[in-house]
Amino acid sequence: MATTVAAAIAIGSPTQAADLRYAKTSANPPLLYNWTGFHVGANFGGAFSAGETVSTPLGVFASDPSGVIGGVQAGYDYMFAPDWLIGIEGEFDWTAAQGVANFTNSTNAATLTSHHNFYDTLDGRLGYVVGSWLFFAKGGAAWMNADYNLLGNGAGLGFNSSDTINTSRTGWTIGAGAEYMLSPYWSVKAEYDYLDFGNQTLNFGIPIVGPSLGISTRVHEVKFGVNYHWLPGSLFGGL
Repeated sequence: MATTVAAAIAIGSPTQAADLRYAKTSANPPLLYNWTGFHVGANFGGAFSAGETVSTPLGVFASDPSGVIGGVQAGYDYMFAPDWLIGIEGEFDWTAAQGVANFTNSTNAATLTSHHNFYDTLDGRLGYVVGSWLFFAKGGAAWMNADYNLLGNGAGLGFNSSDTINTSRTGWTIGAGAEYMLSPYWSVKAEYDYLDFGNQTLNFGIPIVGPSLGISTRVHEVKFGVNYHWLPGSLFGGL
């Protein structure tokens, strides 16, 4: 009798243990990839003005700069709870966005050309991980640099009077996107960002329809990018 009971236990125990391990694994499926760690990458896309406007005594005129953007990004992410992610990321993007505003009065005509040079951002981001996907929202500070060229002609100006001002401005940004992990080290992403630089007064060295012009700038960005990730404890392990 004892021999029969011992045999039953020996046969049944591995099966029961396997069932328990299977149940535990099914209840807590492991994440496919770990997003915790540093990342660095590059991006490319387009910038579209939300209506850069020029305020003058004659009214408000739109220059609406648009053009390609491209640059690099770097940051750090930390996963918690266990599918949520918090992180910080800086992006440094050069742009060819350009726009033109034309305005006139009874004696003078003028053209203001906007050349945006770069947009930089520093964001905190919050994300949720689903398998190989990361869905995130982000927000923080933004900076831009631009050249504004004013060309005027007419009875009150003398022909082809011009002046250029280079200026850097600070604002804020908010955005959202999705990132897909191709391997433990590489991911691709797509995102949308809104940048608001508020209003700035520019005083040019030539007379125009008023002593100064007010520039209001808001920018939409659509970007695609790729990131390389350093896993905790690794150094260039995926290259």
